[in-house]
Amino acid sequence: MKETVIIWTTLVPFLLLLWFSQRMSGLPGVAGLALAAAVSVAAVWFPWFGHPLPFWSASLSANFSVIMVGLLIVAVLDRAFETSIFRPRDWRAAWIFGAVASVLLYPSALGLGPQNFDAYALGWPWLFWGQSVWLFGGAGFAAALLIWRGNRFGYFVFLAMLGYAARFQESDNFWDYLLDPVYATVSLLAVLRMLWRRLIPRSRSGDPSGKVGR
Repeated sequence: MKETVIIWTTLVPFLLLLWFSQRMSGLPGVAGLALAAAVSVAAVWFPWFGHPLPFWSASLSANFSVIMVGLLIVAVLDRAFETSIFRPRDWRAAWIFGAVASVLLYPSALGLGPQNFDAYALGWPWLFWGQSVWLFGGAGFAAALLIWRGNRFGYFVFLAMLGYAARFQESDNFWDYLLDPVYATVSLLAVLRMLWRRLIPRSRSGDPSGKVGR
């Protein structure tokens, strides 16, 4: 296992546990962050069924997306320092982007849709450049449009593109920088929740932002 894979499969479980521990502890600010970090470090390296979490994490995905890591960092910082690095509309854009990307990628990966078409292959431009331009162009357009409209999530899409250009991960496929199973699952659930709250009348008022970071 390469060093980048070890780092990536350790960082993501740690951030997920850190975010979860922050919410469970109920302690605000830096004190809550310190306690959550201590619990998360212990949980990451505890031998679950004979292996630490990075081993099981690598079994799920050795290439967690750049976007997923960025969102977790923002969620942790927002809660620890009571800031709003991401506003509700930024979180909504993150979930909608992840949900759309999931619908575009995973059905064909499961053998659904047109025969002899695999959306994942578009992430290798040297194999399918004529078709891959739609994926790269679409991501670039989405990043530029979001940034132009003042949506901070656009910078995360741009960072994913930079990460791919620099080959920041072991994977050579652009999809792995944009999306992973965890980000896809959370995005689909968040979008379904947003749709539910828009379509079903609620008994109390509130902002259906879909934000989970704080």
